[in-house]
Amino acid sequence: MQTFFGVQAMRGVAALAVVCGHAITARSVLGTQSAAEGALTILASGVDIFFVISGFIIATTAASQTDALTFAFRRAVRIYPMYWLVLLAAFVSSHWIALSPEDRPALELGSIFACSFPNWYNLPAWSIAFEMHFYAVVALILAVAPRRLFELLFAALGLWVIAIAFHLPLGIYSHPLILEFGGGVLIAYLVRIKGKLPLLPYIGTISAGLFAAGWYWIFVHGSSAPQFARVPTYGLGAALLIYAVVSAELHGASFSPILQWFGSISYSLYISHYLLIKWIANFPELWQISSAGVTVASILLSIGLAAALHWLVEVPTLNWGRRLSLTGRSGRIPLTFAGVRDLQKP
Repeated sequence: MQTFFGVQAMRGVAALAVVCGHAITARSVLGTQSAAEGALTILASGVDIFFVISGFIIATTAASQTDALTFAFRRAVRIYPMYWLVLLAAFVSSHWIALSPEDRPALELGSIFACSFPNWYNLPAWSIAFEMHFYAVVALILAVAPRRLFELLFAALGLWVIAIAFHLPLGIYSHPLILEFGGGVLIAYLVRIKGKLPLLPYIGTISAGLFAAGWYWIFVHGSSAPQFARVPTYGLGAALLIYAVVSAELHGASFSPILQWFGSISYSLYISHYLLIKWIANFPELWQISSAGVTVASILLSIGLAAALHWLVEVPTLNWGRRLSLTGRSGRIPLTFAGVRDLQKP
């Protein structure tokens, strides 16, 4: 499967945006609270970029696979080891610091398996629940009709539109943000059938305009339904951004190695930064020295922690997942080790 370095770079941009948003609002004083919330409103669009990227990567990956069990296993290996490590740290930390304004809930299966939202113990992990539900649909399609992946994904998106329009009680599948995965799926489908995507003029400008419109609609105007406002603004803007990046790379463009490195640690950065920032926010005397300095330090420390977790936890578990095969020639489910040359990249 082709590696898209530009998409990897955009993962880095998205993760950094979310981290900066949380760092800025960690302990903003009264005089700067409005500005901090305004910054968080636009920086939170990193999640929308993540959703589009996930739709693109998962659809591209799944299109080259036919084994639903292997797909599901590798997604679980990708998500859970790091998530469980941070969840354990957050659970222990919650005895000393408040991770959310609400009272601490019991640690339930929805939190343990990151399939429900909101997530009290790790606020950014709410988006993981959307990812897991999207993975479940892809795995089901691979189990039933792998050669009809895109057709059935588009059919699922149509059903989600109906569920959202008629307010059907389908949980995450009737939440508007689930539609943002569709932007990535569409780009993956276009790449598959066309090979090269045409370069569209002004697509970057249109994308930036949509992000600005989303910020104005949600923060300045004060949308009564911000999650609905995100889809036609941040969601569509993110889809156009990823289209522009993919099409540019297919035409020979290159992207910053630094941003690609941030992309490689983006999951570790995204899942671990919030707990670290909450711990730093728990020491008000630090912020009295220099609020801006502590904000910058919290961002840098988050990056350092993510880099360490990436190399110590994420890389070893991903390599382990790649070496395992869920089904042997007889179709049995027990795990067996396979040779490296027999493996496809996830």
